[in-house]
Amino acid sequence: MKELLEHIVKAIVNNPEEVSVEEKKSVDFPGLTILTIDVAEEDKGVVIGRRGRTINSIRDLITINAIRNDKRVKVLIKDDNRGHHEEGSAENIEDNDGMLVDEEL
Repeated sequence: MKELLEHIVKAIVNNPEEVSVEEKKSVDFPGLTILTIDVAEEDKGVVIGRRGRTINSIRDLITINAIRNDKRVKVLIKDDNRGHHEEGSAENIEDNDGMLVDEEL
C-alpha cells in the first residue's frame, strides 16, 4: 500500500523527488496501518485539492486496496507548520503529532 500511495502522489505533484511516505503501525488500534504523506510545501495544495477532493479520492483508492488485502489503513498528510492551517479549512484539524486529520462531523 505504501508503494501505491507513493506512486499516486508522485504522479500528481510538481516535485516528485520530495515525496516520502512513512508507514507505521497504530499503537492504539491493533491492525491499523498509518501512512503519512510528506510533500513539498508548495505541493500540499495539489495533494489536498479543492475542498479536499483529491486527498479524499486518494484515501478511497488506498482504502479499497487495503480492503482487498484484508487490512485497515489511515492516510494522513504531514503538517510541518503546526497550527498554521488555513481558517477556511474546517474539514481538517490538527492532532498532537502535527498531522492533519479529518474532523468527524
